Amino acid sequence: MKDFGETIRELRVAQDLGLRETAGKVGISPAYLSRIERGKEHPPRPEIIKELAKVLAADPDVLFRLSSSTDPEIVDFLHEQPEAMNLLRFLKDSNFAVEDFKQLLKAAEAIKSSAE
Repeated sequence: MKDFGETIRELRVAQDLGLRETAGKVGISPAYLSRIERGKEHPPRPEIIKELAKVLAADPDVLFRLSSSTDPEIVDFLHEQPEAMNLLRFLKDSNFAVEDFKQLLKAAEAIKSSAE
């Protein structure tokens, strides 16, 4: 698996964005972005990761996984919804496979759409 910086650089190049342009859109210095991409800097704060994801048209969850960080909105949600934490603990302890997670997501979407 690629590291955070390499992924950011690949996404930036794929979007045909220059280093300065990307840094400006994100609100960081080009030097800082360059250090991130070269692995000379730890992954940035969650707010910067979210902004990078938006500018680079990337999945923020993928970037958070690569950064070994957690989206603060998810953390807040888990604190506000203790049942969600119980569900996550159950899923972790049950060793769900990828296909199980896909089925669970479909079931959750069906529950949500039938309630609306």
